[in-house]
Amino acid sequence: MFFRSIKFRLTIWYLVVLGVLLLIFATIAYLMLSNSLYQSIDDSLKLGAANMGNFLEMEGSGADFDNDGQFDFGEQPLELMLFYDTGGNLVLEQGWGVNADNPQIIALITQDLSDGSLYTTEVLNGREMRLYAVPIEDELAINGVLVVGRSTAEVKDVLENFGYILLFTSLAMIVLAGGCGLFLANRAFKPVEKISRTAREIEETDLSKRIDVHSEDELGRLASTLNQMISRLERAFGRQRQFTADASHELRTPLAIIQAESTLSLRKERKESDYRKSLELISRETAHMATLIDKLLFLARADSGKEQLNLEVVNLKSLITDLASEIEVLCRDKGLKFKIGPLENLDVEGDKVELRQLFSNLLDNAVRYTPRGGTISVSVERQKDTAVIVITDSGIGIPEEHIGHIFERFYRVDKARSRADGGTGLGLSICQHITKKHGGRIEVESQVGKGSTFSVSLPLSQKS
Repeated sequence: MFFRSIKFRLTIWYLVVLGVLLLIFATIAYLMLSNSLYQSIDDSLKLGAANMGNFLEMEGSGADFDNDGQFDFGEQPLELMLFYDTGGNLVLEQGWGVNADNPQIIALITQDLSDGSLYTTEVLNGREMRLYAVPIEDELAINGVLVVGRSTAEVKDVLENFGYILLFTSLAMIVLAGGCGLFLANRAFKPVEKISRTAREIEETDLSKRIDVHSEDELGRLASTLNQMISRLERAFGRQRQFTADASHELRTPLAIIQAESTLSLRKERKESDYRKSLELISRETAHMATLIDKLLFLARADSGKEQLNLEVVNLKSLITDLASEIEVLCRDKGLKFKIGPLENLDVEGDKVELRQLFSNLLDNAVRYTPRGGTISVSVERQKDTAVIVITDSGIGIPEEHIGHIFERFYRVDKARSRADGGTGLGLSICQHITKKHGGRIEVESQVGKGSTFSVSLPLSQKS
């Protein structure tokens, strides 16, 4: 489990990057030190060759120094000196054993030495030596070639020791960095473990737990986002439980009435009129249940997000006029006045069936909650790029403390009266859903005893 964790992978990547950086640093440091040490040898060879050349004198077929061999070689003394005449013959030799006829040395002194030449070669006993050859001139005549040399063993020892230091230091740093990386990764991912632990404790029946992370970094924002998601889920589950309980309650009442009435009718012989009354009651409750179930199915499809709109250009004036003929009949039966205000010829893009249901529900509510002698009016007007449909009644009104809840499912201001009037408590929820789905909004203003005004705003069709 640990080797599959993000902490382990993050630490490995961190060590790989650190290892590459250390390798680059060690390579650069090694090359710089090597170049510096070899440059120091080359400088000492050039200085020694210059000093020796100034005191070198030819004596017949031989040569010697006129200062008893006292020279300034700087901090690094020479270990080898060879002097060849113009014919390539060794004339003078100082230093420890070396093969003066070494082919590499002969090749070195026979090439163009106008500015001197540097070369590294192996001499006797396998030791490596850095050589510098320079011509010796006397009154513009070249008298021979001076070859000086120093062993590179000391430089190699220093570089070898430095390489070991770099190697072991890098390994120690990688091991130390690995431990520190794991420590820091554990600390950095501790909030993640806390989030995971809290998430495992959250169950469908208890969504009250929250992730307790107060940092303002990325993990803090993640925890805040998850807490918001859990809050939304808690509210959604709460609404679902409430919806189920309310639906069960709404269905239980008509079912109980139907069961009681049918049982009572079957218990003994009754008059035909009594049977008729029982059947009318059962039919009424059955119709109420069918209406309730239709609305529940509508809201269930809406919640699932699978509801499809049959979009078309809908003329609001024509739609309201058609509904008005139906509402006028209901108003006459109840002794209400129905007024049609200004109906502008406006088009919106939407589902005609659902828009008809929206305004039918609002008008039906206005009729249901307006006492005899009251007035209901409807109008359609344009406000900028929006069509506003206003439905006003002079009914019983809605108390202010209830206005914020009337669009909730199964919410009733007066439960007893709504049930008696045949209401389901779902009509306004459906109205709000249809309005939002069409990109609009629904608002209400109401005063108790004076009536209510519902305003539906819908965007005008771009095709009109």
